[in-house]
Amino acid sequence: MLVRTEERTGHTAAIYDLQPAPDGFYSVAADGLIVRWHRADADLGHAVANVAGGKFLSLATLADGGLVAGDLSGGVHWLYPDQPERNKHVAHHTRGVFAVLRLADAVYTAGGDGVLTRWDATTGRTVESLPVSANSLRCLATYQQTGHRALLVGASDGRAYLIPDDFTAIHPFAANEPSVFCIAPLHPTAATHFVTGGRDARLRFHELGFVKYPKLRTLDAHLATVNALAFSPDRRYLATASRDKTVKLWDARDWRLLKVCEVVRDRGHVNSVNCLLWLDDRTLLSAGDDRRILTWTLTV
Repeated sequence: MLVRTEERTGHTAAIYDLQPAPDGFYSVAADGLIVRWHRADADLGHAVANVAGGKFLSLATLADGGLVAGDLSGGVHWLYPDQPERNKHVAHHTRGVFAVLRLADAVYTAGGDGVLTRWDATTGRTVESLPVSANSLRCLATYQQTGHRALLVGASDGRAYLIPDDFTAIHPFAANEPSVFCIAPLHPTAATHFVTGGRDARLRFHELGFVKYPKLRTLDAHLATVNALAFSPDRRYLATASRDKTVKLWDARDWRLLKVCEVVRDRGHVNSVNCLLWLDDRTLLSAGDDRRILTWTLTV
């Protein structure tokens, strides 16, 4: 079902995020590098940012070609590879920035200090900060429904939060104990259900609403923390990545397990898999603590 077709190397520390680029994708790692990779050539990658001492955890792209990266110490870096004079480094959160998300004309950062911050995507200035949890905020996703636009936030208090994008309310609900590491709606628009993954090694499915949040289903997904989940663009498949060193592929219609990608049989990762990115309906990327980026191709 999934076959490993390419391997990219070059980072000297764990890779924590992958984001799309017009002709390929970006990778960010704890070596302080942001690398832009060309899709057509696995050997062609070049560093577009190199922050000495920076340990990058998260990344978002801007409409004008800029990048916003979060680091382990709480810094938020506004980077412009073609206009380095515009670069700006802001010591904002008091602990690591585990997620960065751009939504329309705003950028949101989720901090290990439990604070969610909204930034102006054009000026790079903070607009508002909202204390959400006494624990780390680990992941961000968007929720859109008629009349509503909100953020889904996963935290290390075992809960997820639904927060309108104007920060007018905080709606908490139980999710993965003791920590939520990844979150996504089951459909990007008109969403009514979503899924979380976390340190309990499970996927938990929820009904989305502003009043009640009944749990729909729990799936024992991995043997260790579920670090990341990603739906294929056509929404037919869900990929999950785990600290147990595997990538798994699920049928998004009935949640059947279709494939386990592991080190011996599939030449997979030898350490924790931290992040995933679908380039198209048939091409999945994974990366993690072994400092490698692997390409998986869907064969049927």
